[in-house]
Amino acid sequence: MNVFLSRTEKISQIAVWISGTLLFLASIMIAVEVVLRKAFAISIGGADELSSYALAISCTWGFSFALFRKSHIRIDVLYSRLPLFGRFCLDIISNLLLLFYISILSYFSFIVVKTSVVKLSTANTPLATPMWIPQSLWLTGLLWFALTIFFILAGTIYNLLRGDHIAAAKLSGISTLDEEIQESAELITTSESINVEKKVAS
Repeated sequence: MNVFLSRTEKISQIAVWISGTLLFLASIMIAVEVVLRKAFAISIGGADELSSYALAISCTWGFSFALFRKSHIRIDVLYSRLPLFGRFCLDIISNLLLLFYISILSYFSFIVVKTSVVKLSTANTPLATPMWIPQSLWLTGLLWFALTIFFILAGTIYNLLRGDHIAAAKLSGISTLDEEIQESAELITTSESINVEKKVAS
């Protein structure tokens, strides 16, 4: 189970890097579009359409990595006051509800993609993009997110049955204040190390 989780996290990390690259390229395209319109009154066309596709696709593919990094919002007013058993119950319930919601969303998203394929739908824009292409990438991101939730839920239950509460909390639990401070400190240390290496290299 832990091997599946490790590979899932690795794929999610690669996906989020690709998603970030998409957004970066989209921002460059929009910047070029704005400059060309302002300075030369010309347009490359399709910048707003392609950037909207990039945003939608990158969001769904970024959900999984955000889940591994516990970046999704959870309210811990009650959670932090419960005993360990109560926390794990809430962790499992929250993952079940999230999986239920994403499953419904994926189902209706599949209907949208299927309709676009059957009707050969294209965007009402100069590019006339076949809608099934960006919609399929968007749907695949949702399906991957659902699969990730399932693996994390299964891994949490698996570790609880083994009596490994630390591994279970690491998968599904809410980050504590100490963990957030440590993570911030690690980011700062890594950034400082990179700056020192650059100075030494120069």
